[in-house]
Amino acid sequence: MTRRARRVAGLVVAGGLAAGMLAACGNDGGGAAGDANNATLTFVNAQDPGTFDQVIAAFEKANPNIKVKQQVVPFDDLNPTVQSRLGAKDASIDLYDVDEPRLPAFVARGFLADLTDLRGPAQGKIDPKALDLTNYQGKQYALPRWTSTQLLYFNKTLLAKAGVPEPSSDPKSPMTWEDVAAAGKKAQAAGAKWGFVFDQVDRYYQLQPLPESLNGGPGLTGPGLLTPDVANPGWVKAFTWYQSIFRDGIAPRGVAVEQTPGLFSAGTTAFFAGGPWDAPLFDKAKDVDYGVAPFPKFAGGKAASSTGSWATGISPFSKNQAAAKKFLAYLTTDPVGAWKASSRNIPVQRDAFRQYLDALRSQGPRAAQLAAIVENELAADAVPRPLTTGFVDFETVLNKAFADIRNGSDPAPRLQQAGQELDRVLAKYRNK
Repeated sequence: MTRRARRVAGLVVAGGLAAGMLAACGNDGGGAAGDANNATLTFVNAQDPGTFDQVIAAFEKANPNIKVKQQVVPFDDLNPTVQSRLGAKDASIDLYDVDEPRLPAFVARGFLADLTDLRGPAQGKIDPKALDLTNYQGKQYALPRWTSTQLLYFNKTLLAKAGVPEPSSDPKSPMTWEDVAAAGKKAQAAGAKWGFVFDQVDRYYQLQPLPESLNGGPGLTGPGLLTPDVANPGWVKAFTWYQSIFRDGIAPRGVAVEQTPGLFSAGTTAFFAGGPWDAPLFDKAKDVDYGVAPFPKFAGGKAASSTGSWATGISPFSKNQAAAKKFLAYLTTDPVGAWKASSRNIPVQRDAFRQYLDALRSQGPRAAQLAAIVENELAADAVPRPLTTGFVDFETVLNKAFADIRNGSDPAPRLQQAGQELDRVLAKYRNK
């Protein structure tokens, strides 16, 4: 998974969470195991401490005979923990975090209960695109909580010093990647240490929009999205540009993903591609007067921005499925529950999403610009990661290829090599 999945959060919204509380809603699952009104649920997740405290407290207040216990595991241990325990049909997990592109693999292993009965009540309440990302082969296997998008941050002081015009904050007027590189180079000539930095260097989540902008697609095609397509002209052109920003010294080599936001907050980087979750850090930085703009596109290409986030699924081995569905519905489809569960992330429940945008707009002009960009990108430009049983292998192979390209490998043959490797590793999924 990407660092985005670990800390996909939006701006800290002003004021408290919505006051009041509605009675928990949700389909009790008709024949699902357990008592819908009397259970102790175990929710396994990898989120920051406190993320779900408010929503759990509100749910338990409305449902005093249902208790929700959390088991928080380190991010890197989440998938191995879930696979090990559910592989042994461990009934002690009731609900758990699901990173959306990994959903098909969990379904294939029999690790997710069919929640199709919850899809009807969720329709009209949850963004349909987000709902579809947790639907696989015609069945609903999880419900989405959050989503994400990407922005271009820019240092106003460094651009002014270099005589570079600030990019437009108009959500429908993104800067081009070519112009970002050129402007970053000018800023370096005027004293900036770095012209441009990706938040998630070498990570598919943030880099997928590069070939998508050039009509190169997500890198997978065919039945089940199990046929690699990572060496087409769009991919080669996109990653030739990607290599150039490191070769020309516009972007730094050898910086860990965890360190990239600090390069912008230090006031020495002209442009930074990151998510809304980076803004609180930049707000605290003393040496940064920054602006926000839409995620760039290539000249002659289309706008494209990363998206997707966490969903919640229910174990098919849980003995409390009816109560788990009740909590899941409150967590995701109820407007109060979804807002309390957002914890600074972008909620996909429609009423909660409007609250998120309103809270941003109340914080001033820059936050209002950010809200407008987020709203437009999610509506018009978002490109989700492919839903395929082979996603983990796909991402692993590509992230290594991206790193090699960044460090000097010729993009065309390296992508061709990645495609051949993917064809081999994905064969086991095609043959099932």
